[in-house]
Amino acid sequence: MKLEQIIKLTENTDNEVAELCSGLVKFNSAHPDGFTDETVAYIKKYLDKHGIENEVHAKDPKKPNIVARIKGTTDKKIIWVGHLDVVPEGKPENWTYPPYSGEIADKCVWGRGSSDMKGSCAAAMVSARILNEMDSIPNTVEYWFTSDEEIGGGAGARWLAETGRFKGDICIIGDGNGGGPTAPSIDLGCKGGAGVKLIARGRTAHGSTPYLGDNAISKLIKAVPWVEKINDFKLDFPDDLKPAVEGSIEYYKTATPMTPEIDAAMEHNFYTPSVTCNIINGGVKINVVPDYAEAEFDIRITPGSHPLRVVNRIKELVKESGIDGLEITSRDHKPDDTAGYYESPNSSFADQFTDIIGKITGIPVNMKILTGGTDGISTSKRAGIPSLGYGTSLTGQAHQPDERVTVENLVLGVKIFTAFPLLYK
Repeated sequence: MKLEQIIKLTENTDNEVAELCSGLVKFNSAHPDGFTDETVAYIKKYLDKHGIENEVHAKDPKKPNIVARIKGTTDKKIIWVGHLDVVPEGKPENWTYPPYSGEIADKCVWGRGSSDMKGSCAAAMVSARILNEMDSIPNTVEYWFTSDEEIGGGAGARWLAETGRFKGDICIIGDGNGGGPTAPSIDLGCKGGAGVKLIARGRTAHGSTPYLGDNAISKLIKAVPWVEKINDFKLDFPDDLKPAVEGSIEYYKTATPMTPEIDAAMEHNFYTPSVTCNIINGGVKINVVPDYAEAEFDIRITPGSHPLRVVNRIKELVKESGIDGLEITSRDHKPDDTAGYYESPNSSFADQFTDIIGKITGIPVNMKILTGGTDGISTSKRAGIPSLGYGTSLTGQAHQPDERVTVENLVLGVKIFTAFPLLYK
């Protein structure tokens, strides 16, 4: 089938894909629960209605995963992976429309998860229907809708990879911001994490006699900037990734409203770690001097870099602070562990993927590294399947209030997720 024919089949899917996205958003699959059972039931109902073969796989009954399968005539298999869990919505008053309304307005679908990434999942559902209605397709395609991506994939992609359920020649990760019709891009990989917890210990006392105690919160406040100094640490990612790093910086600078401060930060965003203190806990009562406080840092590093080197440097910085009673904890990184994942920009997979997206959009396709993590770490590192990303998300919408996705981006996702499995050789 020619690309022109495929595009014609997918052009009038705007209402269908928008309604599906809206329906997915209406199910609250936010963490800390992250339950996907209702969302999976919704997807299964759609797949069953259209006669699409499907299976549910669950490590946790409240966090199931579902796969839609369309069998091809060759022995090649393409898998598509996207997640159904979302981050918490925050304060509802910060939203124009209720966060789980799935409101369709102003040519967008609004709500938590619309961009990250239920919109992309809706596009994959429509693609599965279109492919299933064809007399035959060359490559077998599996569309996997997973749980737990936002917390590492423990009941989702990581478990599916570790138990051998992911099998395929190549994988498309439906997460991330593909740039829409005006600035199309694919993700060669994604950053990984080297997050740490800073613990401060002191001595308790009555709040009226603080001089008899040693305030752990005060220590913590003084110590946080010392951990943040890691944003000047030079990362050791492989040289062959430098062109993608430079392309990523240019992409994000173009896609993000620039100020002098943001521009300066973006210039070294991939060459050094990003660091932000996102959780602080301490204190038990207003009239008790706290003897314990902790802060958790989200630290992202370019794929191929070594997390242990970053953690060890943070420990050195905290020691240099001269503040006593401090401790740094982190995941158990090994010396040869590398962050995130990335694929070669010179593979046949990358060539064909960018070529098809370029022909659909009429614009050259950029190759970048995604700043956030994705299930690609599980499909690539654990399942050993070459993985590239393209998502329908709007840049800067993930995890934000007023999260939304354009219907135009959703339709483009349908075109790409349908065309590639048909044309890949």
